[in-house]
Amino acid sequence: MVSTLLLLILIAYLGRWVLSGTAGRGDRQLEAQHTAELARLRDEVDQLTAQVATLQEEQSFTMRLLTQGGEPSAAALPPAHEAPPTPNTTEMP
Repeated sequence: MVSTLLLLILIAYLGRWVLSGTAGRGDRQLEAQHTAELARLRDEVDQLTAQVATLQEEQSFTMRLLTQGGEPSAAALPPAHEAPPTPNTTEMP
């Protein structure tokens, strides 16, 4: 959730930077640098988005394991009102 919020803030900041940077400048070399920088930043944002999606899937999987794995199965444990059988080593079959 926090990662998504940071990603949105980064995108908003980059958009503001692009709009303020291209409004009054006509230098072609500067525009080429901005274009290259924007392409690099877009790639990084895409990678971050993929990582956030992966983390969300991992978190979902972990939470599912914790909720399902935290409950003991009925076959593995005796009922609560019965005492477990005590081993007897003196009897011979």
